[in-house]
Amino acid sequence: MKTIAIVTAAAMLLTPGVSLAQKSGGRPDASLEPNYGTVNLRTGFTPDPYTKEMLAGGSVQASSVKSGCEGLVSAAPDLQVNYRAGSSDLTFKLTASEDTTLLISSPNGRWFCDDDSGGDLDPLITISSPASGRYNIWVGTYNDSMVQSTLMVTELGADSLTSSSDDGDGPDIDLTPNYGSVNLRAGFTPDPYTKQILAGGSIPASRAKSGCVGNVSAAPDFQVFYDRAGDADLTFKNISNDDTTLLVNTPNGRFYCDDDSAGDLNPKVTITNPQNGRYDIWVGTYGDQMVQSTLQVTELDD
Repeated sequence: MKTIAIVTAAAMLLTPGVSLAQKSGGRPDASLEPNYGTVNLRTGFTPDPYTKEMLAGGSVQASSVKSGCEGLVSAAPDLQVNYRAGSSDLTFKLTASEDTTLLISSPNGRWFCDDDSGGDLDPLITISSPASGRYNIWVGTYNDSMVQSTLMVTELGADSLTSSSDDGDGPDIDLTPNYGSVNLRAGFTPDPYTKQILAGGSIPASRAKSGCVGNVSAAPDFQVFYDRAGDADLTFKNISNDDTTLLVNTPNGRFYCDDDSAGDLNPKVTITNPQNGRYDIWVGTYGDQMVQSTLQVTELDD
C-alpha cells in the first residue's frame, strides 16, 4: 500500500549532494556533476541489488532529450554508474511513495526512459547486452515537489526486485499484526515507546530481503503508524536476553534488517528522513524457540 510522502524544504536542504542550482536549466546534461555521486560496478557485483537513496524531481522536462519521456528531472544526473559489463542484462528500478519516472543515458549515447513498468507506479528499465562504460541516471516526478526514493541496480533480473512477501511464502505485510499497532506522532512521549513481544517464528527473514537473518512470524509482530515526520530519525531497537534480529518494512515498501547493531546481541534499525505512514516490524530469533523481548521506538537514539 502506497502512502503520500511530504518532503519539506528543510529536508531538501539537509540532503547531501543536491545542488538546487543544478535543478534548473533547459535539458538534462550528462556533463554536470551528479547530485549523488558516482559508483563503480563490475559484472557480478555484490550486494545485488545495489541501492541508493535520493530525492527524485527537478524542473527540467525529461522529454527535452527524448520525445515521449515523462516527468521533471534535475539538469545534472542524480547518479552515475561506471559499469564493466559481462553477459548479464542490467536492470534499474526506482521505488517511491509517489509516481516517479526514470531517465538513463547509456555509454553509446542512447536514451532510455520509463514510467510505470515496475508496477505500483514505479519505473523500471532493463538494458539487454549492456555496454561497459558510464550510465547517467535521472529520477523524476510529475510536479515541482521532491520525493524520497530508492534506486536499485541489479544483474539478477526484474523479478529479483519484487519482494518475496508477495508470494505468500514469506513475511506478509497484509496479515494482522501479532501484537497490534500504535499511532505515533513526531515528538511523541514517552520516548522511547516500548512494547513487549515474543520474538521468533518459522519463516526466514531472508525471504523478505536477501541477507536478512533470523526466523520470524509470517504476520508482522507490530505496526507503527507514524505521522508528522520531522527532522528526527526514527529508530527501532529490540532488547532481549537472547540473540534476536529485526526486520522493518517502511511506508515505501523497502525492507531494512539488522542483527547486533545495538550491542549485546540486540538489533537496531534507524530510518533517516522517515516518511509518514505504516512501519511493519518483525522480531526474529535464530531457532524455533520464542523469546521474550522489548521493542523500543525512539526519535532520540544516537
